[in-house]
Amino acid sequence: MVSTASTAAENTVSAMIIAVGTHADYKRKGYASQCMQALCQELISEGKELCLFYDNPEAGNIYKRIGFKDIGFWMMYTYE
Repeated sequence: MVSTASTAAENTVSAMIIAVGTHADYKRKGYASQCMQALCQELISEGKELCLFYDNPEAGNIYKRIGFKDIGFWMMYTYE
């Protein structure tokens, strides 16, 4: 296995896509895009809404190429 994409926080109406990645020796060959397309098609066929969070512009380009759109920004705070 050289590339992966999976979900978390999945329920009957939605799924969050996580853990998208490709081994460094196999990047830029379209494997992450293929994983994402297959995963998204499966989830959409189940009638689910999809979401994901990313902070890597290169990954963002993949997501946008297959149809995702930026709808906002997220931020994490620590509480002490």
